[in-house]
Amino acid sequence: MGIARMRFRLFSVGSLKEKRSMVKHILNFIRKKHNVSISEIGAQDSKSFLEIGVAMVAGSSSIIHNTFEEIASYIELREGLELEEMEKEIW
Repeated sequence: MGIARMRFRLFSVGSLKEKRSMVKHILNFIRKKHNVSISEIGAQDSKSFLEIGVAMVAGSSSIIHNTFEEIASYIELREGLELEEMEKEIW
């Protein structure tokens, strides 16, 4: 079992409505691809930051670690997002 908190800086977001649309697309894609629980957990009123929480259960801690890294990489590859901080706890 593992949880992660990821904080991203947004550069190309003009409004909160635009941010919500982008976040909704990202979270839905990640849910389908990785079968994890994921949600925006902070900075919801900020156009400059995105903070998400991810939780998952797997048989191996290496699978969880690799999945968290894949999720962060996918989000970073989207235009205008930069990973600032990631905290992980894996049991």
